[in-house]
Amino acid sequence: MNKIVSKDLSYSGFCQVCDKTHSLPSEKAIAHCFDLMTQLRAHCSIALINQKENTNLRLSTANLYSTQGGEMFGVLVCEDANGNEVILRAFSSTHNGLWNVEGWAPHLVSENDFMEIVKKGNLEIHPLTKSIDRLEKKSEQWLLKTTERKSISQNIHKQLFDLYEVTNFKKEKRSLADALINKKRIPNGTGDCCAPKLLNYASTNNLKPVSIAEFYWGRTSPSGDKVEGEFYSSCIDKCQPLLGFMMCGIEDL
Repeated sequence: MNKIVSKDLSYSGFCQVCDKTHSLPSEKAIAHCFDLMTQLRAHCSIALINQKENTNLRLSTANLYSTQGGEMFGVLVCEDANGNEVILRAFSSTHNGLWNVEGWAPHLVSENDFMEIVKKGNLEIHPLTKSIDRLEKKSEQWLLKTTERKSISQNIHKQLFDLYEVTNFKKEKRSLADALINKKRIPNGTGDCCAPKLLNYASTNNLKPVSIAEFYWGRTSPSGDKVEGEFYSSCIDKCQPLLGFMMCGIEDL
């Protein structure tokens, strides 16, 4: 995310399908972001539907001020088929280990499917790591084992990314590898940011996006590039290469 003033916010991406750059403005969404900030500040919780859940420690925002650091939150203003305004909200990645929370746009993949691949992978990776730790560094056997571990790790990442599927506003579905502009490498965390979650939910629920904005909440990042309450454009490495395909068809709604 790039820290910039609100008027310069950019949520866009180039689409290779139609050879155009698609984008959404941020003005309307920013107002709703301020409302969300007020809720987060007042309740110290991401419980939106059932305020009784404010006592649920996993929904608390306390961890966002720990060494774990803060996270991004996003709002997408939409219209339904009758022209009624619909407000969608999302948090980046997971919140205190929670993948999905009522009132928030869901994760793009099944937690169970994701964790099953991770668990199976660990059964291969962990014994190899222990074996490598016992070997002389840079020895022939060490090099062979580290190469084997790298290959297994890459295969695990591919399996995980293969779980992700995104739908644009022409109802076209693609895997991350096919939707991204840069097909050579998929950065870790791609598809887990607010914008992909919000847009995918809108496209699969027949909602027309009108405006989007994202802000940071919690402890200032160690580098100082993310500050609570500040708005940020979609990230260059993970989101912009994906948003072009995901926003394709918005203009025709």
